[in-house]
Amino acid sequence: MLSISTNFSASSDAYMDLLQKQMETARNNAQAIDQISNRVDQDQKSLARQRVEEIKKQIEALRKMLALFGGKDAKAVLQQLKQLANQLKQAAGVLRTSSDAGIPDINAMPAEDGAASATVDTEAADGYEEGRQAYAEQQASAEAEASSLAMLGASQSAQSAEDARQLEAASQALKSLRSALERIVKKQDALR
Repeated sequence: MLSISTNFSASSDAYMDLLQKQMETARNNAQAIDQISNRVDQDQKSLARQRVEEIKKQIEALRKMLALFGGKDAKAVLQQLKQLANQLKQAAGVLRTSSDAGIPDINAMPAEDGAASATVDTEAADGYEEGRQAYAEQQASAEAEASSLAMLGASQSAQSAEDARQLEAASQALKSLRSALERIVKKQDALR
């Protein structure tokens, strides 16, 4: 009878070691995927910011062209403005997406039930000391990650505010030029 419990204990320890290795591999893979996802998200947002700057420059160029040549091609310029408005809308959609959508909410994780853990007898509890220690380490790691995410969130909110200002500036320039072009087109249509 003694050999069965010894074999069971040894195979249980081997199973726990294998399980911990698999958990660590899964955790590392998840972190790698999160990093790649964040990098892709940041690259997309960077491209969208560049596109907003290009749109602002194109609006300014169209404004100068309108001042230089008058309203001769106002309808064509108005059509270009509609295309720029669509491009600005797409860039705004990219910039407004949350970059932390894939990060789980640490507070939503289930807490350990104190009543259930109190009913475990002391002999069984001693056998799970490693598991409790690993759980405590995971909790500490999760709390540290939550703290770093909070700091990252603060810097991202500053960038989001700047993005919103840039989008608003481009949108206002677009609306201003569009209203001027629509007045010119109405005047041209009334003269015909």
